[in-house]
Amino acid sequence: MSQGSCRRSVCGWLVIALLTGGLLPAHGQDKDEPPEPAQASVGKARGSVESGLGEQKLSQRFPDSALWLDLEDGDRTLALLWPERAAPARGGLIILADEGGNAESGLTGALARELARRNFAVLTLGLEAPPLAIEQVLERPIAMPGLSPEPVEKALEATDPATIDVMASEAVGELEAAYRSRIRAQLVAGVAALEKRDYKLTSVVGLGRGSNHVVLYAAEMGGSPALVWVAPKLYPNDSKKLAGALKKASVPRILELSSSDEREQLKAGLKRAGVEGFSLQFMGSGDLLLPRNGKALAGRISAWLRPKAL
Repeated sequence: MSQGSCRRSVCGWLVIALLTGGLLPAHGQDKDEPPEPAQASVGKARGSVESGLGEQKLSQRFPDSALWLDLEDGDRTLALLWPERAAPARGGLIILADEGGNAESGLTGALARELARRNFAVLTLGLEAPPLAIEQVLERPIAMPGLSPEPVEKALEATDPATIDVMASEAVGELEAAYRSRIRAQLVAGVAALEKRDYKLTSVVGLGRGSNHVVLYAAEMGGSPALVWVAPKLYPNDSKKLAGALKKASVPRILELSSSDEREQLKAGLKRAGVEGFSLQFMGSGDLLLPRNGKALAGRISAWLRPKAL
């Protein structure tokens, strides 16, 4: 075995140990303190009552809205259901929070309340942040065709010298797939929960990083009549594959609410790629993902979803 192959193999196993909590103590933990309980794999740990999103406490704060959705392998995740103000509902919406947010925090809860006031039934889902090694894979830049990958490798090495081989390992690739798969399973379970309550899915809304996952859900599962992105933060590889994913999804209508005028380039690129039904609306400057923007964003989404706009 060559020295490079050996290094990649060792790094791959180190990442698995680090991500499952089996090698090093938690950051800031005293050496003399007992180690934290070992964490389960990404697929098992995320969305359980012990997740980093504080789901157990959240379910206690909103007992009438809390829905525990069953996922694969006995896992589950917390959703909050915000019913329409008056029957009949205009339709069912799913909101996937920005990375690190739970089903009520930040803009997620504020937007859900405002849309419920506009007579939508809204189901909200949290989005737990990925472990560091997976985040580095998701965030790695795309090498341009015809250019040496050396600048990209140097940039990665400057961030963390030990991660280049780790990112290339099959182990991390499998963990990334498991992370994405679990979020997709959350969305599938959310749609099923709405349908069980006789709500017809009207749109899936992704906030910030959540936009990556609603596109993947639509491309792989289908069935979404509309997608809405609010201040989308697409991973480099997801952005590169966006046009193909949207064409595969065959979503008839897509709305992006953005505060960046640079998004016009995306709109033009999607049009050139043959993606139909994409609308871009600007909401002024500043951070759209703040709770105070819930009312204005709900007004835009509600107006765009009116039947006369179809």
